[in-house]
Amino acid sequence: MSGTSWNGIGRRLATAVLLCCALAALAAAPALAQKPGGKKPPAKANVAGQLDPSFGKGGKVTIAFPAETEGDVRVKYDLPYSYTSGHIEMAPAPGGKTVIAGATKMVRLLANGQRDKSFGGGEVRIPRPPGRNFVLASVAVDSQGRVLLAGTARQMPSNTTPNPLLSSATLMRFTASGAPDPSFGSGGMLVTDFGLGAPKGAGDEPYVSSAVGLRSVVVDSQGRPVISGGYVKEFGDCESRSQAISIGFVGRLTDSGALDPSFGDGGLRQVTDLASFPQVGFSPAGLLAVGNGGGYCGKHEAGPTLELAGMNGDGVLDPNFGFSGFRVIEGLGNAPAVTLAPSGKIDLLGPTNHSSRRVKNKKKGKDEPKFKSIPVAEETVMQLLPSGAADPSFSRKGETQIVHGRDVSLATLAVDAQGRILLAGRIAKRVAPSSKKNGLTRSTFLVTRVTAKGDIDRSFGNKGEVTTGFGGPASSFATQIVLLNGGRMLVGGGISSPELASGGGYAIAKYKR
Repeated sequence: MSGTSWNGIGRRLATAVLLCCALAALAAAPALAQKPGGKKPPAKANVAGQLDPSFGKGGKVTIAFPAETEGDVRVKYDLPYSYTSGHIEMAPAPGGKTVIAGATKMVRLLANGQRDKSFGGGEVRIPRPPGRNFVLASVAVDSQGRVLLAGTARQMPSNTTPNPLLSSATLMRFTASGAPDPSFGSGGMLVTDFGLGAPKGAGDEPYVSSAVGLRSVVVDSQGRPVISGGYVKEFGDCESRSQAISIGFVGRLTDSGALDPSFGDGGLRQVTDLASFPQVGFSPAGLLAVGNGGGYCGKHEAGPTLELAGMNGDGVLDPNFGFSGFRVIEGLGNAPAVTLAPSGKIDLLGPTNHSSRRVKNKKKGKDEPKFKSIPVAEETVMQLLPSGAADPSFSRKGETQIVHGRDVSLATLAVDAQGRILLAGRIAKRVAPSSKKNGLTRSTFLVTRVTAKGDIDRSFGNKGEVTTGFGGPASSFATQIVLLNGGRMLVGGGISSPELASGGGYAIAKYKR
């Protein structure tokens, strides 16, 4: 989520228009026809979308992170949590600071982009659970500046390790100075199955241990961690592909890391129709959780691909949200970006779909056709009311299509107090003009803004878009937006560059908004 960001790619956006707009309007949009690298108008002072020069070097910071591949293994099961290493997340911290964390280290930046030396001397090493690998999923910072990391601990692979690898939900908490917090879990670390038990295998024989993982963590107003994820109940065999029959959950912990018995059923709210809850955040009624269905087979039926669950602050389903607490979302796949607006509205960004559009052919000549087809990429932005119903004030039907050049992909979104939607991702271009000479492509951050009514906000950046590169042969892709006080925002994401000692890491740009 954005803000404390839901969790939860760069160069020039060619154009963005609503699907419902007339094709003539699309044809008239100059940005779509303009070739990458065209001249841009001079930048105006204090324009929304400008880089903030007080941050880092010209508004940008890069942080090298070591490659996190130790213990990586492919599994044949569809699991309710991630085994993919290398995930990096950022979260706002008190005092205008920002924490950036991977699975093996984290840093905290001051408001000016410099490393905060009072946080572990500038860098904090993240311990591994004994004999296990840690896969980071989410990071949050509470009002005391304590940092929470959530994810999955799994046994290091070996010839004797069962398949799938057994996993445990893992939370770590660090003090505001970067030290493990001894008041949380065991020496600052909690590795647990929450009493959910081991999954059943062939012949209903249980595995020796659990298969549980976390997908997100946020902190409520009382400083309690609220978590979400899923666990494997049973392993089935569907023709040639094995399936994990999983159950999603949302939970709340006490300050010491124990399950809070006042939440849900003994600390957890399980939803048997959903395999996992990748995201959870705070709504006007209490909580909103984003759930995914499972690929079940045999006697088990698959749950919905995407479903929102509304709950009160203690994990009880909200009967005023959707239908008895649930809202099924169609057409956005199973992994959209979701954020809660300050107004309580819910905004979702679907995946990129590639297609083509007919536009007017500007070439002159009697043999030239009047229209031509150009490749485009489309993404759906959906807006719901706090009740889960479609918002009719947003593009009349509660959703709009953003259309742009085929080399653009948006990945994340955030909503400001005026209801404007910030979207970020990446735009790619070839290094050489012709793919025959060099097919290599590089990407940069791309940020755009949509008005509260669903139109591209042309007052943002250059006619609604901003592209930001990080120099040299770097490729970058935005995955997160954090809105800050004072009319600023941070956009962060991955970067690969030979100029970083590790070859890659995390890039951040700070913009005026």
